Amino acid sequence: MKNDNSQNKWQVFFMLIFIPGVFAVILAVAVLSFMNVNIVDNVKQVVSMLPFVDGENEETIETEENVEEMLVQLEHENSTYLTTIQSLEYEMEQKNLQIIELEERIDQLVQQENENEIQESNESADYGDIVRTLEGMTASKAAQIVSEMEEDEAVLYLRLMNTDARSQILSRVDPSKAANIISKLVD
Repeated sequence: MKNDNSQNKWQVFFMLIFIPGVFAVILAVAVLSFMNVNIVDNVKQVVSMLPFVDGENEETIETEENVEEMLVQLEHENSTYLTTIQSLEYEMEQKNLQIIELEERIDQLVQQENENEIQESNESADYGDIVRTLEGMTASKAAQIVSEMEEDEAVLYLRLMNTDARSQILSRVDPSKAANIISKLVD
């Protein structure tokens, strides 16, 4: 009978206290979770207030782990940035080499253009001398010389002459050759 009495006390304890208590805790957790209350942090805070729980140790361990994780992450970021910097420095070096090559090419082209201008000015001076010589001759002598020239060459000299000298010379050139020269002068 004593055994039955002891079992009844446990049954009463479970039925009236333990099961309703567990149900109340589950219900409270569900309601607080639904209300977006951070239960885990609140429980940790309450437990850390208890005198027999050493909460500072856990926080220190968590902080050290966070610091180590951050160090690893920062080292990884640092190595990534160093790689990027090296890549960009290499690209910059290549671009600088290209700039130097292009500047040298520009210098060569400018020098070549200057040489061409000097040559053209010399040629135009030569043409000017020839034109002045033809203009200084009598129209009939100049017409004989122009008649013996290639048409393109004659056009070049006649184009540089003044209009009066040109008309006097062309009036004494063979009419068919004069017509070809005039048509080329117009073009």
